[in-house]
Formats: sequence, C-alpha cells, structure tokens
Amino acid sequence: MGLLDDLNIFALFGLGDATGLELLFAACALVGGILFILYFVLLMVGGIATDVFDGLFGIDVDVGTDASFKALTFQGIMAFFMFFGLAGLYTLKSDGSNTIAILAGGIAGGISMLGTGKLFELFVTLQQDGTTSLDEAIGSKGQVYLRIPHDGVGQVSVEVNGTLRTYNAKSHDETEIATDDFIEVTEVIGEVLVVKRI
Repeated sequence: MGLLDDLNIFALFGLGDATGLELLFAACALVGGILFILYFVLLMVGGIATDVFDGLFGIDVDVGTDASFKALTFQGIMAFFMFFGLAGLYTLKSDGSNTIAILAGGIAGGISMLGTGKLFELFVTLQQDGTTSLDEAIGSKGQVYLRIPHDGVGQVSVEVNGTLRTYNAKSHDETEIATDDFIEVTEVIGEVLVVKRI
C-alpha cells in the first residue's frame, strides 16, 4: 500500500498543484471525455448507446424550427463538457487569466456543441428510406416469376430504381401469362401490379 499512498492521480495529468478552477476544467474534460469514449464504444458494439443514453437522460431539446437539428442532445452536451474543460485548462496553463479561460472554454464548448448538432443533422439528411413506391414500377419491364392465371394473381420480377424486386401481379387483359415470359407494368391497383406480355 505504500506505493498507492504516494500516488496522486492529479499529478499524473500535470495537475498536482491545481487550483479550484483548474480542477473544474479537468473534471469537465475528464467526465466529457469518458462519456464520449463510452458512448462511441457502445455505439460500435451494437448501436445500443443511443437508446441507453437518450432514454436515461432524456435531454433532447429542439432548437429553432428544424426538428432534425438538436443541439442539446447527449452528444452535444458531452462535446461541450469535453471541449470546455480542455480549452479552459489549456488557457489556464498558458498563463491566461481566469476570465479568459472561462471565456475560451465557453466558446470552444459552444462551438463543439453546435458542430456536433450540425454533424448529426448531416447524418439525418444522409439517411435513406429504402422503400419504393409501387407507382415507380409503372413502365418497368421484367419477367414472370410465378405464373399469372387468367383470373388470378401471380408474381413478377421487375427492376425498380436499379433494384430487382418481386411483386404480386395480374394480367391487364385477364389472359394467362406463363412463367419466364417478359412483361411490362401498365398500372398499379392497390398492392398489385397490372402487367402485359411483351
């Protein structure tokens, strides 16, 4: 235990003779940094970080009229604390006054929080729905996958938006269309494509 008695954790980070304001900045940087690392480790492990942290803290506050831009999210607050602490501590250690250090920390924290919000706003705009409207299939050509009986429904494979998809289909003139026949989509009724042989 003699070795642990001499261990000063603040001395490891160069804060052995830290003042109250230095300790505040160091604590902000440490808490923000640990939560930042923990958040991204959980995000990489299985995407559970957003559910855990957002559900635990519930601090999503909308800023402005755009609901997709949320500056006061957990990620934004983590970034604020981390950069507030780092910039304030750096300014104090660079022989800056307490007022300048608080101002520098506040500016760096605010910019990082807004930057994080804008980054997540960009991520939201990059997301794609992945669904295709059946109306987009009109005019597409394809092939019968399962025979279309004269009075019933079969299935066709049609390329829509560069992706080959399988849909339920019926004949436009109620004639049977055999498997592997080539077709063209003429209209859509509900969830069923109306096709004709080509």
